[in-house]
Amino acid sequence: MSISLEGRLPVGAMIETAEGHLGVLIEDDGGRNVYIDDLASISSPFKESDPFRLVKSALIVTGILGHKMLSKSGLNIRTWANVPRGSGLGTSSILAAAVVKGLFQLMEDEESDDNVARAVLVVEQIMGTGGGWQDQIGGLYPGIKCTQSFPGQPLRLQVVPLLASPQLIQELEQRLLVVFTGQVRLAHQVLQKVVTRYLRRDNILISSIKRLAELAKIGREALMNGEIDELGGIMLEAWRLHQELDPFCSNKFVDELFAFADPYCCGYKLVGAGGGGFALLLAKNRNCAKELTQALEESTFDVKVYHWNIAMPR
Repeated sequence: MSISLEGRLPVGAMIETAEGHLGVLIEDDGGRNVYIDDLASISSPFKESDPFRLVKSALIVTGILGHKMLSKSGLNIRTWANVPRGSGLGTSSILAAAVVKGLFQLMEDEESDDNVARAVLVVEQIMGTGGGWQDQIGGLYPGIKCTQSFPGQPLRLQVVPLLASPQLIQELEQRLLVVFTGQVRLAHQVLQKVVTRYLRRDNILISSIKRLAELAKIGREALMNGEIDELGGIMLEAWRLHQELDPFCSNKFVDELFAFADPYCCGYKLVGAGGGGFALLLAKNRNCAKELTQALEESTFDVKVYHWNIAMPR
């Protein structure tokens, strides 16, 4: 599900050709910038501390560094991500998708969302973070959708939009609280542990992964039938399975937050890899959502409830 936060799409990139120079100027929303006049110096591996390694990796993967346009003009690249670091919302993957898509557009190359999603996988490997396809698909395709991949190379994805009624969308937006917990954890740290257990063919982990895939299909049916309460039960089971995959995906703060929210909710979970970031709290009804929002504001929990909307096709 792609969403806007506080009335705007929080992650994006602007890429322009520049007649005043032949290098690459990269700026982010934190006021940091770097100018690179020697394009041959952009090569991997990059230091983990390099704040521009995502953009540099995208420049390599798209092949734009060897494009004829850069013999006549430079590039100005500006990125922004107006969400907290370690949010669990897949910000890095979505930002990579924005940069890759913009570079493909400049080159008039194949910019289909499927092609962009595949390129982002390579970007994340070059960055050293790893990752799957779900985050960039979530950001590239608007609205609510159910996506599955098929075995083999190259990656093949099937993205099926869910044609939700205006009434369902309104009820979801009124009942589902999107809450930043203030707890931060980076996804690749969790991913490494899960991949290691998978390669060892850990039976509990493999059965949990299979069940999560089943829950995605059950959740799709629940939404298509307008059964939001059933979605709450699916969220609870998914959260339990996430804790089986990684016992450290929760902590005392998160457990206490969910215990506090439980009387108001039919379901809740952390998004992404867990351990912190954003929580989804699905209230039993609209009134419970309002009461929970007020209760959180008056509580000692240092959290932020975000205003959000489903980002529908334009």
